[in-house]
Amino acid sequence: MMNNTFLFWVLLLVNGVFGVDADEVKSVSVMVGDSVTLHVTEISRGSNIIWKFGDEIIARMNEADGNPSTYDGPGAIFKDRLKLDKQTGSLTITNIRTEHIGRYSVDIKSTNAILKTFQVTVHDVVESVSLKEGDSVTLHTGVKVQGSDQIVWKFGDQVIPITNLNGIDDAKWRNIHLKDQTPDLGINNIRSDQTGVYKVEINTISMVLHRKYYIAVGGGVKTVSVMERDPVNLDTGVIKIQGYDLIQWKTEGNIVAEINKGANLFGPRDVDDLRFSGRLHLSRETGGLNISDSKTTDSGDYHLHMSNSAYTLQRTIRVIVKTPPQSGAPSGICGAGVRLVVWAVTVFFAARFVDNKIKGVSVKIK
Repeated sequence: MMNNTFLFWVLLLVNGVFGVDADEVKSVSVMVGDSVTLHVTEISRGSNIIWKFGDEIIARMNEADGNPSTYDGPGAIFKDRLKLDKQTGSLTITNIRTEHIGRYSVDIKSTNAILKTFQVTVHDVVESVSLKEGDSVTLHTGVKVQGSDQIVWKFGDQVIPITNLNGIDDAKWRNIHLKDQTPDLGINNIRSDQTGVYKVEINTISMVLHRKYYIAVGGGVKTVSVMERDPVNLDTGVIKIQGYDLIQWKTEGNIVAEINKGANLFGPRDVDDLRFSGRLHLSRETGGLNISDSKTTDSGDYHLHMSNSAYTLQRTIRVIVKTPPQSGAPSGICGAGVRLVVWAVTVFFAARFVDNKIKGVSVKIK
């Protein structure tokens, strides 16, 4: 029979007085080159802290001296990348790489024993976006935020005063907004002076995330004009499309061509728009759209949508298909020109004939 003393200690453990406070595993998704801070709550004085990557100790701080220590980890993959905050016990990893993917845990021993675990995923995606003036783009963070979380976007080192975030109205940034109440940044009708480095810092209860994007905005033809029956070539501006999960071409509200990796779709969708039956061709290499044997009814605005985990790009290209000039006018002009040449040659040789006859020379004209 269980004695009262043993039952007392069991109840203490259940209530967490001296037990282990083990949170659920926090999932953290970052991009190559990001800096991320894995948060723990502020620690009490004299706490022992041990951070592990898998089973390997990568940082620690003991109650004896209170000085944090960090280690290079397996294969020295964390060399010069770790910082342990002595006030909070939070661990920062800078310039993260795919080899840092894995499970991180922190064991804090003080009055209570606390164990927190983080599953960190690193995506090897190039966050460089090439745009044309007038394009729209959304920069994705991949982070879900709560109302108390802090979000700061910067252009270079300048904080972007986002109207629906900071309440400041700056004419230069009126085309920039937070997308659908998320930390994703939307830029509409982008300008060439908005070329540069964009940074975001997201501070949540479990982490601080730093991410960087580079946007290059150039000029370019956004109107394609051809003669009827000539091909229409609409380019995406990329050499290879492996980095995109979804590419769509739309006109008049219809999707006319699509590459969708998730749904395993590729090719034209002529069924949705009978104008193009059999005349649409989609490039597997670049995602570009070709319209063969063009007609004047093909004229209009074509909308390109390209997205991956890092960003979504939207572009509009206006197509103008012109009717060739009437064939009668050129042939009439050409015929009149030929008749004029024949008349001039006849007059020339007739004059020579008369002149030579006067001189006693007879010349036959064939």
